[in-house]
Amino acid sequence: MIFIYIILSAILLYYAIKYGIRDGLIDRDTNKEKLIYLQKVLIYLKKLGGSSGASKEVESKAKRIYNEALDTLLSEKKPKEKYNAMTVLKKQIELLNY
Repeated sequence: MIFIYIILSAILLYYAIKYGIRDGLIDRDTNKEKLIYLQKVLIYLKKLGGSSGASKEVESKAKRIYNEALDTLLSEKKPKEKYNAMTVLKKQIELLNY
């Protein structure tokens, strides 16, 4: 009788692991694009935070752009829209540094 319980438990465990891994892979593939854009946005945010200007006016503009970038990151926009907005903000920071 115990042998039957062990066999039944092994079969149930097999299917639970099989479908759990399959569902995990499906979720990963569906969120792959979101994760790629989120990673790019975080890289841009890091680049924006590391820049500093020579004058107080440039520093205040850089701080304003950084705050906009942080607001964009925390917004409810789609990842691709966040990426496009961050690209524009990165170009603005690059223009300030010249």
